[in-house]
Amino acid sequence: MNLVSDGRRWVGCWSLLTAGLVLVIFTGGIVFPAVFHLIGINPLKPIFSDLIAILAAGEAHISGMDPYAHNPLDPFNRPHVYGPWWLVVGNLGLVRADAWWLGLLLAGTFLFAAVKVLSPSSRAGWLMAVALLVSPPVMLALERGNNDLVIFILLVAAVWAATRKTITGSFVGGGLVVLAAALKLYPLAVLPAMASRATSRVRALGFVGLTLQACLVVVAGSWTVYQKVMAMAPEPMTIFGYGAKLTYYVLLTIPDQRVWFLLGGAPTLLAILWTCWLWRRNYWDILPVTGFTAGVYLAGALSWSLCYVSTINFPYRMILLLLPARLWLKCADAIPVRWQWSMAVLLVWTPCFKEHLLVLSPDESSFTGSFATWMVLGAEHALALGLTVSLGLVMLGWLWRRFCPPTGI
Repeated sequence: MNLVSDGRRWVGCWSLLTAGLVLVIFTGGIVFPAVFHLIGINPLKPIFSDLIAILAAGEAHISGMDPYAHNPLDPFNRPHVYGPWWLVVGNLGLVRADAWWLGLLLAGTFLFAAVKVLSPSSRAGWLMAVALLVSPPVMLALERGNNDLVIFILLVAAVWAATRKTITGSFVGGGLVVLAAALKLYPLAVLPAMASRATSRVRALGFVGLTLQACLVVVAGSWTVYQKVMAMAPEPMTIFGYGAKLTYYVLLTIPDQRVWFLLGGAPTLLAILWTCWLWRRNYWDILPVTGFTAGVYLAGALSWSLCYVSTINFPYRMILLLLPARLWLKCADAIPVRWQWSMAVLLVWTPCFKEHLLVLSPDESSFTGSFATWMVLGAEHALALGLTVSLGLVMLGWLWRRFCPPTGI
């Protein structure tokens, strides 16, 4: 019996089971909206509404309208709040009526990329992958046809290409990072991940530097537009968002529940920080120096961390955590890695708890809930901060081992 081919067959089976279950739940949510509500998602009509916004902006641009003004072609009259490169959809002849097949294509491509990244190879790995892929952020991104799905696909493809042995792969990978950065800017944080290519330190730094120069040239070419976009882009200063500034904002705006918020958040954060210190050497050494696993971990962790610090995280932005999850599934037996995975799973499922615990006030001006609700909200903010610190510790260890003498911490 060929053990290698047999192992690959089982990896393929677990991957197919993962993709199949995600498709069943996603389709069930479309046909029966109660499924989405149960998960913690409020679906919008029409489906793929974020994709429709991009297509409407492209149509407005071709028609001579200002896509950065409120757009009557969009079902919700939304202005275009992304870079100018998205407007190429209009030049390609794509219109809002194409949203159904483009949305399905985007969802299918994303699911293929996500399953390939996770590559579950056992029942435990399958359960871990499913816990992430059927979570509210992933289902929300798929239901909206959100353009962060495009960024996810580009980052996976960029790391895969950059970690190939051919020089062509390097340039393709760098070009995909440039494209991702031109589309949404935050992928600029991914540049250090390009050093996961198996080459010398000097060449790795040169590759990163060259890619950075290309990114800066592209962004500088439309800098006026990017400034306009950054000024008008919505900042998720809401209890349904995530970010460092948001924690401070929530504390200011809920004086009556502040004690419960802190009672839920402080012990959670202290426990996470204690484990980070306890397992610091494990986190320092756990990530491979080069290779695809290292590259996707860094790409996801760097992107998530930048978005967290700058507070531009809506729930669907948590799909970036699927990239570090490849390491979590490959090293599931290591307790520190399992702990990091557990934090991520708890975090991605917090939108479900908020959806069912929070109650909108009659005048729709605020949310209310029991003391347990605010304790859960505090724990959620602590999880977001603690996971970011944990990811940062792993990345610092990788950076030291990649570019400095291995003399320890």
